[in-house]
Amino acid sequence: MRYRLVQDADLPAVLALFDRNGRCAVSPRVREHLPRLWSEWLAQDRRAPKSFVLWEDLRTPHAPRVEAIGTGHFVRDEVYDLLMSVPQPYLIDRLYGMVLDGHQPFLDQREIARGNAGGGLSLLMSLYLQREHDLDHPDSQRMRPLGAAAWYFCHAGFNVRRLLSEVYGRPGGAYMAAGGFELVQVFESSPDLPTDTPDSEPHQLAIDRANQPPRAMQPMSLWLLHPQPPVLGLPPSQQTVAIYALQGDTDRAIAARLGISPDAVKQAWRGILTAVSTHMPDLCADTTDATANGATPVRGAEHRRVVIEYLRQHMEELRPWVKRAGP
Repeated sequence: MRYRLVQDADLPAVLALFDRNGRCAVSPRVREHLPRLWSEWLAQDRRAPKSFVLWEDLRTPHAPRVEAIGTGHFVRDEVYDLLMSVPQPYLIDRLYGMVLDGHQPFLDQREIARGNAGGGLSLLMSLYLQREHDLDHPDSQRMRPLGAAAWYFCHAGFNVRRLLSEVYGRPGGAYMAAGGFELVQVFESSPDLPTDTPDSEPHQLAIDRANQPPRAMQPMSLWLLHPQPPVLGLPPSQQTVAIYALQGDTDRAIAARLGISPDAVKQAWRGILTAVSTHMPDLCADTTDATANGATPVRGAEHRRVVIEYLRQHMEELRPWVKRAGP
């Protein structure tokens, strides 16, 4: 089992799981346009990987099988306020209904950068669906630690001050509450859902940094308390290369995904390693100094591995940020 960011080629399998799961009700017009809406969202600024994740089982014959999907959107504060003040079920339907009505609920990269460097962001986790409804099913148990890992990969390092999430059924709601979320409302399931989907009531849960004292914070939300500014100041092109490297993509795969040459990926890595050498010279010991001190020299692939592990622990280095003027 593994998780990874969704690509355009994954959308048919993602939609198949969405339809098969049968727990999220959307209007006919949203379902009709959902493939296009997702594709357009993925295409917006390829330098900014979207919080759109799939989990897949690698043990299945012929090809991996999609086991779960999840999306997250940074939305305008007024959109978040509306969703909280007038709660309604099926967030994905409301969100994309706004888009189809001609509104733009999502923040662009400049706005996200300003939010990160300023007062914080409003995050909407609008959809999470599993192939197996039963959280005690062996596949669900195998996915559970990967759920936390994907959560960290997609959201750690952002200055998130509040977030709203929707899950389906009492077990999912209890799991989110154990992670530090507060229940906003439980809704009745849509009458349009298949009759064989028991325990599928939409549960909306939220975390708000302003309303949650430190002692109440649970492991899933601890990182929201003290967002850190980046140190390296990597430009978007280098951030994107590093993000895909963190999920295991090779340089050639990154180049194909971004539509750039392998040489451009190598150039991005040279820029990343130069920034590390400038701002954190002790992260990777110089070959000469390491040898003089009796340590193992760090070079080449090992140098990159050390940098990747640093970035994995400091995801703020890979998030958009407004540079402040001044000395």
